[in-house]
Amino acid sequence: MIFFTYAAFGQETDENLTFNGKGFVDTYHAARTQLDGKYMSSRTRVRLEGNLGKNGITAFASLNVIYNPLLKDQTGFFLREAYVGYQQNGFDMKFGKQIITWGIADGLQLTDIISPMDYTEFLAQDYDDIRVPVTALRLGYGNQNFHIEGVFSPIPEFFILPTDTINPWSIRINEKSCLMNEKRPNRTLANSEYGLRASFYFSGFDFSLSALRTFNKMPALCILGMNDKNQLLTDAEYARMDMIGADFSVPFGKIIIRGEAAEYFKALQSSPMTGNRPIKKNQTTALIGVDWYPGKDWTLMLQYNHNTISDYENTLSNYRNYGMATVNIKKDLMRNLLKLSAFGRFDCANNGAFFIRFNADYQLSDQLAISGGYDWFNANKGTFFMYRDNSEVFIKAKYCF
Repeated sequence: MIFFTYAAFGQETDENLTFNGKGFVDTYHAARTQLDGKYMSSRTRVRLEGNLGKNGITAFASLNVIYNPLLKDQTGFFLREAYVGYQQNGFDMKFGKQIITWGIADGLQLTDIISPMDYTEFLAQDYDDIRVPVTALRLGYGNQNFHIEGVFSPIPEFFILPTDTINPWSIRINEKSCLMNEKRPNRTLANSEYGLRASFYFSGFDFSLSALRTFNKMPALCILGMNDKNQLLTDAEYARMDMIGADFSVPFGKIIIRGEAAEYFKALQSSPMTGNRPIKKNQTTALIGVDWYPGKDWTLMLQYNHNTISDYENTLSNYRNYGMATVNIKKDLMRNLLKLSAFGRFDCANNGAFFIRFNADYQLSDQLAISGGYDWFNANKGTFFMYRDNSEVFIKAKYCF
């Protein structure tokens, strides 16, 4: 990591202007193990980050420079985050383009719905890399026992769903590609997103309460028909909804119990029937998780997330009740130089459809690591069905500086 410090002669230490810079270069390549064995992903990226600070005031920016020969629109310079912040005497503030995370779920979104996801390459990317930054103002106050944060986002962001058939991760409905007409809300003050989160930290027990005025970040689809190219024509619709939620975490020796729940009021729901517009329904989502650290560098994390749609109608795409389970197993070997892991998502509502990523990561030096593994998709229906032929092997190298 590069570290720079500037200090004006004669000034006190707390008045020094400091600059921290770091970054990495990584390259990722994957090939399908089914059908034609074609390349599924191929990208090389440079990430640059810089943080300038003085007297509690900070300015942070991160930039991606990407070369992707398979997806041309993914090649270029992309600003990831850029914000100014302030932290002093328990008060904190951030304003600008940033990633906001709420809740305690691992890889699932319940209360954590401010920053949406980029599904350009679906789950074949690291979870942190598919989060979409939002432009927001965050104001907070707290101490070691509590923290209260208010969020205001004048321009809400939404899930990015690929539809170009050149992309092997493009979404399909009934095995047909889609032409999607996104009907995003106008960028007006009335369509701003705002919320409040209060977190409390006690000895042996943490919990948070949250409320958010937002939109459905994943579009609800209305199928309009088909064109002469055998593509489905769809409207992607968004509507106002409210969310209230809570989460908690309790340690019991080597085990941590986590829980999270949210109520979505007037959440927009899709229908699979041609011409049916999405309708609003209240939806309850709840998660229970167990993290076990048995020793000898083993970690086991289990989660189950259940969803229930109120006032259910048979014309909806989702079931009245549906669930998703996740399993994350990790083992460190060779003095933590070799890390083995398996992370799986299991669609409990669709005959056990699943996605599992097996990964081995080896640290060659403090700066250089290589990894490789296998992504396994299996499904007869449900979300993973459109990716059932996308099982792949992958390799990745990363150099930090």
